[in-house]
Amino acid sequence: MKERRVTITSIATELGLSRNTVSMALRNDPRVAEETRQRITNYVRSSGYTKFTDKTSREEAPDRPLRILALRRPDSSPYWDRILNGLSEEASLYNCNISIAVVTQKNIDELQLPYSPNDEIDACFFLHKFGTAYTQKVLKKKMYSIFLDREVYTALEPTMGDVIKSESRRATMELTLSLIRQGMTRIAYLNPFHVDGESFCDRFDGYRDAMTISNLPLEPQLITTPSPFPLMSSAVRSAFEQLMIDPPQAVVCVNDISAMCLSEMIIKEGLRIPQDIAITGFDNDEANSFQPFFTTVDCHAHLLGKRMIHQLLWRIKHPDAPYETITVQGEIIYRASSQRNVQSNIF
Repeated sequence: MKERRVTITSIATELGLSRNTVSMALRNDPRVAEETRQRITNYVRSSGYTKFTDKTSREEAPDRPLRILALRRPDSSPYWDRILNGLSEEASLYNCNISIAVVTQKNIDELQLPYSPNDEIDACFFLHKFGTAYTQKVLKKKMYSIFLDREVYTALEPTMGDVIKSESRRATMELTLSLIRQGMTRIAYLNPFHVDGESFCDRFDGYRDAMTISNLPLEPQLITTPSPFPLMSSAVRSAFEQLMIDPPQAVVCVNDISAMCLSEMIIKEGLRIPQDIAITGFDNDEANSFQPFFTTVDCHAHLLGKRMIHQLLWRIKHPDAPYETITVQGEIIYRASSQRNVQSNIF
């Protein structure tokens, strides 16, 4: 019999199933119901298929499961949930097993490894920034390394792997310009985080560049970046107290979490958003809210997680190629928090 070729897509289409379900079933993934798995298996056999191929998945998947350790800090926000969901979904398609380890500041300070010496790990995904010393300690086992963003800009920081990041400078520049076009001239910038990253630097650069090309002064008392306070809430409180001495017309926040925290304090002060102080954020953490409020940038966190898997597969095939930095374009979403001159019913 002449050999026929089948793809995940063709099976999914003919059986009315998702590509993910078919892929998992063909790998005997226990999460697929036995009845569904048997249905797919019977279809493949009865159709006379003797070779399985798939241009978008199987040809790139490794022969054995890849063991990936994803490191994160104890941070809970919708952004990180979307990153992890993207990682998990794509890992299930490409024969990858992911373990997640939460790394505390104590672990970092004491250089405590997130795995035991006998653990077999093929790749490490760094979802947060942990400092050069800790990162080098983790990577002594010669694993592949993929970073979600990286440490702040400095010539002293070595590049230790491929980087996936969201585009931040141009997006924040456009957010700031949108405030200026509405007539706001005293615009503050808030980054209340003690641990900084390259994308956060990009966001400040975008704010600064928008102010500069608009011939507006950068007032030091209106700028917080980065914060000396380890706790974000303490940093926001300190910045808020400084801002209230002579309130700005708007605040560009480094992300949605800091925008929400600042907004609570502004409202308690009896001020209105955006009538008294306009606010912008970043990350689109309100994506699933019934009535999202903050102007933000959707950085496609779910896709960033998926992209890390794809970069690992590419790196395995090209181990000697120079390290790459992959930048994913975001999407600006204008909402009520920054729109003084727009009817609210459009949001």
